[in-house]
Amino acid sequence: MKRAAVLLVLTLIAAVAVDMIGDKTQTRPDVVRPGSTSEVVFSLRTKMDRDRQMTANALWGACQGTVDSRVLDPGVVRLDESTFRITLAPELGHHARTRLTGCIEDATLDRVVADVHRITNSE
Repeated sequence: MKRAAVLLVLTLIAAVAVDMIGDKTQTRPDVVRPGSTSEVVFSLRTKMDRDRQMTANALWGACQGTVDSRVLDPGVVRLDESTFRITLAPELGHHARTRLTGCIEDATLDRVVADVHRITNSE
């Protein structure tokens, strides 16, 4: 009887631990708020003489599959020499923000270094 109780407690602890690890490592769905938007501002540097607007478009093309939101017109907007803005609808939830930031900043394109400066949600 004692052995069965110990085994049950260990099984419960293992199940809770697996669930906690899953919450920290797996992608979870975000709540979708219709009519909301997110503004993503990022910059990029390149070691080659590349057209930065074309490079920003290519970076978005490579990363757009990480989120379920769509780009609103006018698309990838150049703010200055190396800074760009994209407006997405609906807004990005926590998990989508993490995936998109990771894609943009993780050397997705050869010889391009990009940084997300901010992601702002609005309704």
